[in-house]
Amino acid sequence: MPMSKKATEAKNSEEKIYEIGYHLLSSIAEENIPTEVEKIKVFLAKEKATIICEEAPKLRPLAYSIKKSFEGVYKTFDKAYFGFIKFELPEEGDIKAIDTALKNTMNVLRYLVIKTEREETMYSPKMTVFSDKEVKPKPVTAKDEEKAVVPASVEEIDASIDALVSLPEEVAAL
Repeated sequence: MPMSKKATEAKNSEEKIYEIGYHLLSSIAEENIPTEVEKIKVFLAKEKATIICEEAPKLRPLAYSIKKSFEGVYKTFDKAYFGFIKFELPEEGDIKAIDTALKNTMNVLRYLVIKTEREETMYSPKMTVFSDKEVKPKPVTAKDEEKAVVPASVEEIDASIDALVSLPEEVAAL
């Protein structure tokens, strides 16, 4: 039996949809990354969260270096494995417990938990603005030559500048 529109809206207003974006340390061996992701999923399972979608972490350069303390010694990271998990948390779930668990995980360099909406999350690669391909000049045709502007002489340029900056006679007389 389909739900009424009001019942659907009430259910949607009660949903708590969150997304965790996280950076894992670049010093983790690539074959151990799935194990680290499973640790994050265990935190979610403890709070009875339902995973909507996720992206496996990929090694990426960071926009800026991040320092993390390990037993009083700071290490600097320029790369990290970035991934995300989008999930629904039931009413009895505690987002603060998930936040605390992530904060205390040594292999998580940085993370962000945001409240979001249930929409399709699709990863799309960033557009490249610049290309590695060399741009070749377009050959000039006879039609292009007709449209070409003939350069002005120095005298013509000076005369046009004088006309633009010359003061009206009334102002010059003052």
